[in-house]
Amino acid sequence: PRPQQGGHRITEEYLTSLSPEDCVWRFRMTASQLCTLATALKIPDPFITGYRSRFSAVEALALLCARLRTAAEMYFLTILYDRSQSAISDVVNELCEWLDERWKHLFDCDRDHLLHPTNLRRYADAIHARGSPLPFVFGFIDCTIREICHPTWYQRQAYNGHKKFHSIKFQAVML
Repeated sequence: PRPQQGGHRITEEYLTSLSPEDCVWRFRMTASQLCTLATALKIPDPFITGYRSRFSAVEALALLCARLRTAAEMYFLTILYDRSQSAISDVVNELCEWLDERWKHLFDCDRDHLLHPTNLRRYADAIHARGSPLPFVFGFIDCTIREICHPTWYQRQAYNGHKKFHSIKFQAVML
Protein backbone atom coordinates (compact mmCIF):
# COMPACT_ATOMS: atom_id res chain seq x y z
CA PRO A 1 0.00 0.00 0.00
CA ARG A 2 1.08 3.54 -0.75
CA PRO A 3 1.65 6.02 2.07
CA GLN A 4 -0.86 8.77 2.73
CA GLN A 5 -0.13 12.08 1.04
CA GLY A 6 0.40 14.76 3.66
CA GLY A 7 2.78 17.30 5.07
CA HIS A 8 3.03 20.90 3.89
CA ARG A 9 3.07 22.42 0.43
CA ILE A 10 6.35 24.21 -0.19
CA THR A 11 5.89 27.97 -0.17
CA GLU A 12 8.24 30.81 0.66
CA GLU A 13 6.46 31.14 4.01
CA TYR A 14 6.93 27.45 4.74
CA LEU A 15 10.61 27.62 3.82
CA THR A 16 11.24 30.64 6.03
CA SER A 17 9.44 28.90 8.91
CA LEU A 18 12.08 26.14 8.81
CA SER A 19 15.31 26.65 10.69
CA PRO A 20 18.28 27.31 8.37
CA GLU A 21 19.82 23.98 9.40
CA ASP A 22 16.61 22.08 8.65
CA CYS A 23 16.25 23.81 5.29
CA VAL A 24 19.85 22.98 4.36
CA TRP A 25 19.29 19.37 5.46
CA ARG A 26 16.14 19.05 3.31
CA PHE A 27 17.21 20.99 0.19
CA ARG A 28 20.99 21.53 0.51
CA MET A 29 20.46 25.31 0.67
CA THR A 30 18.72 27.91 2.82
CA ALA A 31 15.28 29.38 2.14
CA SER A 32 16.73 32.67 0.92
CA GLN A 33 19.14 30.82 -1.39
CA LEU A 34 16.28 28.78 -2.86
CA CYS A 35 14.19 31.90 -3.50
CA THR A 36 17.14 33.78 -4.99
CA LEU A 37 18.08 30.84 -7.20
CA ALA A 38 14.51 30.40 -8.47
CA THR A 39 14.50 34.08 -9.47
CA ALA A 40 18.00 33.97 -10.99
CA LEU A 41 17.17 30.88 -13.06
CA LYS A 42 14.00 32.61 -14.31
CA ILE A 43 11.84 29.57 -13.64
CA PRO A 44 8.30 30.35 -14.84
CA ASP A 45 5.85 31.10 -12.04
CA PRO A 46 3.66 29.09 -12.11
CA PHE A 47 5.60 26.14 -13.53
CA ILE A 48 3.00 23.96 -15.27
CA THR A 49 3.88 20.38 -16.19
CA GLY A 50 2.66 18.46 -19.22
CA TYR A 51 -0.02 16.83 -17.06
CA ARG A 52 -1.22 20.27 -15.92
CA SER A 53 0.17 20.16 -12.38
CA ARG A 54 0.90 23.71 -11.19
CA PHE A 55 3.86 24.59 -8.99
CA SER A 56 5.28 27.90 -7.90
CA ALA A 57 8.83 28.44 -9.13
CA VAL A 58 10.18 28.07 -5.60
CA GLU A 59 8.19 24.88 -4.97
CA ALA A 60 9.35 23.34 -8.25
CA LEU A 61 13.00 24.12 -7.51
CA ALA A 62 12.69 22.95 -3.90
CA LEU A 63 11.14 19.63 -4.98
CA LEU A 64 13.93 19.15 -7.51
CA CYS A 65 16.54 19.84 -4.82
CA ALA A 66 14.77 17.54 -2.35
CA ARG A 67 14.60 14.76 -4.92
CA LEU A 68 18.28 15.10 -5.85
CA ARG A 69 19.23 15.27 -2.18
CA THR A 70 17.58 12.05 -1.06
CA ALA A 71 18.11 8.48 -2.15
CA ALA A 72 14.77 7.52 -0.59
CA GLU A 73 11.69 6.62 -2.58
CA MET A 74 9.67 9.44 -4.04
CA TYR A 75 6.78 8.42 -1.79
CA PHE A 76 8.82 9.85 1.09
CA LEU A 77 8.45 13.27 -0.55
CA THR A 78 4.67 12.80 -0.88
CA ILE A 79 4.47 12.36 2.89
CA LEU A 80 6.47 15.54 3.52
CA TYR A 81 5.29 17.96 0.83
CA ASP A 82 1.61 17.20 0.10
CA ARG A 83 2.04 16.34 -3.57
CA SER A 84 1.33 13.08 -5.36
CA GLN A 85 4.19 10.89 -6.46
CA SER A 86 3.29 11.41 -10.12
CA ALA A 87 3.18 15.21 -9.75
CA ILE A 88 6.59 15.22 -8.05
CA SER A 89 7.98 12.96 -10.76
CA ASP A 90 6.57 15.25 -13.47
CA VAL A 91 7.95 18.45 -11.98
CA VAL A 92 11.39 16.95 -11.31
CA ASN A 93 11.72 15.57 -14.84
CA GLU A 94 10.27 18.59 -16.62
CA LEU A 95 12.19 21.15 -14.56
CA CYS A 96 15.43 19.27 -15.29
CA GLU A 97 14.62 19.37 -18.99
CA TRP A 98 13.61 23.04 -18.82
CA LEU A 99 16.80 24.02 -16.97
CA ASP A 100 18.91 22.03 -19.42
CA GLU A 101 17.23 23.69 -22.40
CA ARG A 102 17.25 27.21 -20.94
CA TRP A 103 20.77 27.17 -19.46
CA LYS A 104 22.58 24.59 -21.63
CA HIS A 105 25.21 27.15 -22.60
CA LEU A 106 26.34 27.14 -18.94
CA PHE A 107 26.44 23.34 -18.75
CA ASP A 108 28.94 22.92 -21.57
CA CYS A 109 31.68 22.80 -18.93
CA ASP A 110 34.87 24.00 -20.58
CA ARG A 111 34.57 22.01 -23.77
CA ASP A 112 37.12 24.26 -25.49
CA HIS A 113 40.03 23.79 -23.08
CA LEU A 114 40.62 21.01 -20.52
CA LEU A 115 37.75 18.84 -21.77
CA HIS A 116 38.25 19.44 -25.49
CA PRO A 117 38.18 16.09 -27.36
CA THR A 118 41.78 16.48 -28.55
CA ASN A 119 42.94 17.07 -24.97
CA LEU A 120 40.95 14.06 -23.75
CA ARG A 121 42.70 11.99 -26.42
CA ARG A 122 46.09 13.30 -25.18
CA TYR A 123 45.21 12.36 -21.59
CA ALA A 124 44.14 8.87 -22.68
CA ASP A 125 47.35 8.41 -24.68
CA ALA A 126 49.47 9.46 -21.68
CA ILE A 127 47.67 7.03 -19.34
CA HIS A 128 47.96 4.24 -21.91
CA ALA A 129 51.68 4.98 -22.31
CA ARG A 130 52.14 4.49 -18.54
CA GLY A 131 50.78 0.95 -18.75
CA SER A 132 47.00 1.05 -18.84
CA PRO A 133 45.69 -1.90 -20.86
CA LEU A 134 42.73 0.21 -21.99
CA PRO A 135 43.54 2.92 -24.54
CA PHE A 136 40.44 5.07 -23.85
CA VAL A 137 40.83 5.86 -20.12
CA PHE A 138 41.39 9.61 -19.71
CA GLY A 139 40.91 10.08 -15.97
CA PHE A 140 40.06 8.60 -12.61
CA ILE A 141 37.31 9.46 -10.13
CA ASP A 142 37.95 9.12 -6.42
CA CYS A 143 35.28 6.78 -5.11
CA THR A 144 34.41 4.31 -2.41
CA ILE A 145 37.37 2.33 -1.11
CA ARG A 146 36.90 -1.37 -1.86
CA GLU A 147 38.93 -3.77 0.29
CA ILE A 148 40.68 -6.57 -1.62
CA CYS A 149 42.60 -9.64 -0.50
CA HIS A 150 46.37 -9.43 -0.08
CA PRO A 151 47.72 -9.32 -3.67
CA THR A 152 50.72 -11.34 -4.82
CA TRP A 153 51.91 -8.59 -7.16
CA TYR A 154 51.63 -4.79 -6.96
CA GLN A 155 51.18 -4.83 -3.17
CA ARG A 156 52.55 -1.31 -2.81
CA GLN A 157 50.12 0.12 -5.37
CA ALA A 158 47.14 -1.62 -3.75
CA TYR A 159 47.97 -0.77 -0.12
CA ASN A 160 45.93 2.05 1.41
CA GLY A 161 47.95 3.52 4.28
CA HIS A 162 45.01 5.53 5.53
CA LYS A 163 42.70 2.53 5.96
CA LYS A 164 45.55 0.06 6.69
CA PHE A 165 44.44 -2.58 4.19
CA HIS A 166 44.86 -3.42 0.51
CA SER A 167 42.16 -1.86 -1.62
CA ILE A 168 41.05 -0.47 -4.94
CA LYS A 169 39.70 3.05 -4.72
CA PHE A 170 39.50 4.51 -8.20
CA GLN A 171 37.05 4.23 -11.06
CA ALA A 172 38.12 5.14 -14.57
CA VAL A 173 36.45 7.57 -16.96
CA MET A 174 36.62 6.52 -20.61
CA LEU A 175 36.17 8.24 -23.96
